[in-house]
Amino acid sequence: MKLADCPVFPADAGNALSTDRGLGWRLAREAGPVLRHPAADGIFANFVFVVGREEVLAHLDDPSLDSARALPESDLDVHQQLFAPRSAHEVAAMFRPTAVALIDRFAEAGGGDAVADVTEPMTDALVDCVSRLRLLPVEHLNGRSGHVFAEACRNLFKHAGWHLLELARNPELSDVLRRQPELIREFIEELLRLEPMVPSCQRFTTQPTTVGEVEVPADVVLNLCIGAAQRDGSDEMSTDDLVIGVRAHRHWTLGKGSMRCRGGHIVRQVLHVLVEEWLDRAGDLELAPGFQPVAAFPATQSVLWLPELPLLTRA
Repeated sequence: MKLADCPVFPADAGNALSTDRGLGWRLAREAGPVLRHPAADGIFANFVFVVGREEVLAHLDDPSLDSARALPESDLDVHQQLFAPRSAHEVAAMFRPTAVALIDRFAEAGGGDAVADVTEPMTDALVDCVSRLRLLPVEHLNGRSGHVFAEACRNLFKHAGWHLLELARNPELSDVLRRQPELIREFIEELLRLEPMVPSCQRFTTQPTTVGEVEVPADVVLNLCIGAAQRDGSDEMSTDDLVIGVRAHRHWTLGKGSMRCRGGHIVRQVLHVLVEEWLDRAGDLELAPGFQPVAAFPATQSVLWLPELPLLTRA
């Protein structure tokens, strides 16, 4: 099949993704495994959405494709200490007092916007931890590497809003996690699966490529929609439901193979600290009446996060 003959990404899928990822990704998959961008010209003319599970997984670590790496390979050796599991534990331990202070202040105030008041301020704190632990040389921390790491921290804490949203609207789940804190890790993995920080990973064709049954020319941007693949219902680990305690949590939110997220250890450790301290210190907070979580499906980026999360003390 020629790319020009593929269906376009349906408008109703894009609209639904803002409020219901399960519905949005299902509508996209029903349109076809490979979809063109609705815009036929301009900067989106060569955008392609890959939403079929087999097609997504086949190309996540495809060496024939190019990828937009945040850092050149020559810089990655400098990050080996930062990416080490031991360093992640050290970062999380140093980060914990900041998390405690922010959550305590928020709870004592009776709530507010958890994104603006809790998660966003954590970005600078995490960068400061890396600086104080000297996990990056000063010249790198103050240069491109530091900028990239800070941006990754911002994305991490914007994503963290999904964890706090789920805890606020599901007090029964919060009670389970308090009684069985060993399940916090599984809860974190499920939210990473259901609400990936980057639900669409970009790859670039440098030569004619076949994606599924579609002939894709060179110079095309492939948006590999792991958000769609991780909810496609093809097995019991890929549903729209949040389930903990009864199954493994397979997902590709943090990449695959050579394209895995090297900062995955820090992501998991920091999220664990945040959830653990939130359960201990903000258990009486709930969603503000009438609040509907909306995350606009982006046109030019591949990030879905909550712009706000208003919470107040449960009556």
